[in-house]
Amino acid sequence: MQNTLTKLCSCLLLFGFTITATLFAEKSKSLGGEYPYNTFMIPFAVEGCKLVVSTVLLMSQYMRDSSSVITTFSARGFGLFAVPAFCYFVSNNCMFYIIHDLGPSTFQVTNNLKVLSTGLLMHIFLGRKLSWLKWKALIILAIGSMVTQLQADLVDDDDKKVMRVTTRTSRSYLIVCVNAFAAGAGGVFSEKLLKSVDTKGNASDSIHWQNMQLYLFGLLFGLLSLYTNQAEVSIQIFAGFNAYAYATVATLTICGLLVSFILKYIDNLAKCFVAALSMISIVFIETSMKHETIPLRLILGVILTCLALEQYNMSA
Repeated sequence: MQNTLTKLCSCLLLFGFTITATLFAEKSKSLGGEYPYNTFMIPFAVEGCKLVVSTVLLMSQYMRDSSSVITTFSARGFGLFAVPAFCYFVSNNCMFYIIHDLGPSTFQVTNNLKVLSTGLLMHIFLGRKLSWLKWKALIILAIGSMVTQLQADLVDDDDKKVMRVTTRTSRSYLIVCVNAFAAGAGGVFSEKLLKSVDTKGNASDSIHWQNMQLYLFGLLFGLLSLYTNQAEVSIQIFAGFNAYAYATVATLTICGLLVSFILKYIDNLAKCFVAALSMISIVFIETSMKHETIPLRLILGVILTCLALEQYNMSA
């Protein structure tokens, strides 16, 4: 019972901090609607913070009871953590290409394809067999998330509302597929490593030690993104950061640690459901803040997501 409560609390915390991080990121924009800092600095700073926090937690755990702390090391095991870190690196970079080619709205819609790719990759690499009932729940979840994000992208043209047409190429949709599988693979490989056991079936390493290895590679790939996606490297790497930007880093750091806990002790699909519910809640909050009428797409998205959640947790 206590174990179940802990898992539920971790999901609720991730839900809350995901919403908070998104709102902080939006608040960190300047009056002109632009980010006054290098946005690639955010993931780099988050990976660095997660590495520091995991190190402190591991040392604290070791000081309390060193006999209970398992920290094995091998070059092969350490190198394997580069795989999910690279997957996340690919996904993060695909995001910018998709937004550039297809627009942010289309990215939000297509990004939900990772729900299906996650289920497929969990079946292939983790041997997780999902019943047809659960597969239908994931399909409903993906559709519900997409419906929530569907909206016409309009601009003024001589006082008339016209649809803005974004150039769509085969390359763009290829990147969409790469992003979906890279995001899913990152989560699945992370889960596989976090839940790994030794050849004798003994318990895996401390989650803090595993996180340190994963976040070290994440930090290196974040540094690569930082220096390959900016024209000039500022001497002050936090130039333009405001209080909301620092708050974004702090909340995303907590989100990352919670995701690792969920991947180790629950699974990727729990994370997908939390992400879907968080996204819907964010749209609700933004609509309320702007004093707008709740759109039909949001109501439909909520209904489909709730149906998916209920169906997934029903016995097959």
